[in-house]
Amino acid sequence: MGNERQRPGLLRSRRAGIAALATVLLLMGACSTATDDTPEPETVTPTIAGSEGTEDITPTNGGSGQSAVPTTQRLEGTSPRRGGTLRVLLAADPTPITGWTPWDHVCAWSCRNVLDHVLETLTVVLPDGSVEPWLAESVSADASLQRWTITLRPGIAFTDGEPLDALTVKTGIDDYLRSGRASSGHLREARITSVIVVDELTLVIELSEPNAGLPAALAGPVGRVFSVVAAEADPGIFARAPVGTGPFVFRRWSVGEPAVLEANPDYWRTASDGSTLPWAADITFTEIADERQRLEALLDGRGDILMSRSAELSTAAAAATDGAGRRLTAVRRFDDNAGVVLFNLLRAPLDDIRVRRALVAAADQSRLVSALGPDVDSLAATQWWSPASIWHSTEVAAAWPIHDVERAHALLREYTEDPERSDDRDPGEPVRLRVLCTNDLALGRMTAELERQWENTGLVDVEVETLARTGLISRVMGSVVQSPSFAGDFGATCWRVGGESDPAVLASAAVGPVRTTPLNASNISGEHLTALASLIKSTDAGDDRRDAVAQFMAELANEAPYVLLAYSSSVVAATADVEGLGRTSLPNGGVVEGQRLGVGRYDEAWLRRE
Repeated sequence: MGNERQRPGLLRSRRAGIAALATVLLLMGACSTATDDTPEPETVTPTIAGSEGTEDITPTNGGSGQSAVPTTQRLEGTSPRRGGTLRVLLAADPTPITGWTPWDHVCAWSCRNVLDHVLETLTVVLPDGSVEPWLAESVSADASLQRWTITLRPGIAFTDGEPLDALTVKTGIDDYLRSGRASSGHLREARITSVIVVDELTLVIELSEPNAGLPAALAGPVGRVFSVVAAEADPGIFARAPVGTGPFVFRRWSVGEPAVLEANPDYWRTASDGSTLPWAADITFTEIADERQRLEALLDGRGDILMSRSAELSTAAAAATDGAGRRLTAVRRFDDNAGVVLFNLLRAPLDDIRVRRALVAAADQSRLVSALGPDVDSLAATQWWSPASIWHSTEVAAAWPIHDVERAHALLREYTEDPERSDDRDPGEPVRLRVLCTNDLALGRMTAELERQWENTGLVDVEVETLARTGLISRVMGSVVQSPSFAGDFGATCWRVGGESDPAVLASAAVGPVRTTPLNASNISGEHLTALASLIKSTDAGDDRRDAVAQFMAELANEAPYVLLAYSSSVVAATADVEGLGRTSLPNGGVVEGQRLGVGRYDEAWLRRE
């Protein structure tokens, strides 16, 4: 098809032809992938529960799943009530929302709060990092992990009446996502080379190399499914009001204004008790950029739900009460993303592992985390993944270096007295470090404390340089005009590591070739790390893959490319009038409670008030 847009009439005729065609593909060695309320609102942590008591959820990425615990119970004698308008208060995304097409518009956290209710994905990633089929009924791979079979759920239709079928998914990928400004990079990252329609509900995705993380990729832009008939019919209208299979449809929206959605009366998914969804009649999403003002708006009755990726607001929302003294319900999470002070391994003296290990040992993590926010609930990081994630390793956590001033001093002394020291200073002279950071007040407190700790060794001179966020990113990530490309112009810097992508994506980006991998900000390399990153990508067996991720984390800790600080955190919070916050009934009958990155699902949220 190339990049040519498919005419709606031709799409329908091709769909009819494919439905009549019996295509047989022999996929040898294929392996399938499976993946009530309280009297007083409370802080909720992510849990998974089955429709019959509790059960284990088996994630498609091969993890072990998470043992379920009971969900919160509804007030005795109450049941969800239909109708009403949920008012959701959003943070400001890094990229302003100017449209909703998944191929040309970057959709970050606030955008996803809206778009996930309209355009659904083939799979979803749960709060613990496991993957479940969503619009897909099953996702399976052959032994090579380069040929994936996707079977769609039968009987699902878009809100324009068009059926969800394999040809629609293929056309969306080939004619829209592959050439889109926002989606083409994700498609390349997933290593997708072709999409083959097998029958009406089955397609095969072929990859250029093994990728065990494809199921997780299908929960993002690559797996975002939309009506290509509507997209072709009027691209301008579609950008303002895309057509999907979700529990809500766009009623109205314009740039800079609230997005108003209304319930889809024919939504395909039901609650775990079999009742139809959604509960609310409408949702209004309003952006309030200032974190404190957003909380104030919630407390004074101008909203029902808020989302945030601010640790300060997460803590404040958990402790807040409204004018009647009622606590908010705060669904909080420590995300799989950690703040660090990152070292540039191409710069002396940080090219010497003795110096890096000494700086890590000299850093008192507890004091640094406290300096970031003395009144903020924080969790010190030991790896990329927080304890709630299936990828978190207790062994890696236990092995993270402890604060050890004596060891730090010994390593620094060994380096500074080495006549072959890499910074070309005279033996005995202290090492010099310049630390880049943004002009954020919390980070300013942290860097001041870090400077004190390092200089207390008597062998380190520190200079802190502050600059705007965009300037920092430019300095750290470098560009193709440098030699080597993307090497960056920094020694140490405030940064973040990890993320919510599959470990295969994160590992490959973190240790890829310096000349071609801009996300390898620390410029770390080594055959052992590259081999582990490849193993994570080419292994789908649960325990083996988890072990490979843990080994990768352990090797990173051994190389000491950064000082770990704290996990980032997010929250979705609601007033006492809202029930069902954070609750999602899975298509397989299980129930999930929690959220990721401040992205909530609100089709099972409902209002007590009239």
